[in-house]
Amino acid sequence: MEKTVEQLQAALDREMKYTEKLNKKIDLMREQLKERITIQEHEKVLALLQEKHAQELAKINNRQSKEPNERGAGRRKKATNQVISRVLELRQEGLSQQKISKVIFEELGIVISRTTIGEIVRGEHGSGFE
Repeated sequence: MEKTVEQLQAALDREMKYTEKLNKKIDLMREQLKERITIQEHEKVLALLQEKHAQELAKINNRQSKEPNERGAGRRKKATNQVISRVLELRQEGLSQQKISKVIFEELGIVISRTTIGEIVRGEHGSGFE
């Protein structure tokens, strides 16, 4: 069965409308792609943000208050300079943290935890009595 010229023209018109619709969709998608960043760009930005985050975290972790605040507020440390020097002497003699704690209590009557003794030995404990 042969198609008439009118039928062929109608089919051609439908195909052209459909092609026009597809071209509009393609153009729209191209515009959307221009607005988006590539995966490589995204990974670069992500890596920079992670590096910046790591630097900020390191700054926070390394921040230690070396100066007392101007009002002198806060809890005073138990370990005076005398206690600190005695703890360091006892540690050089080879005593354990627990034994150092007992000796300090016997000699000076001050109860100091093993944690505080560890801080003193590592140099992380400010005396608070400067």
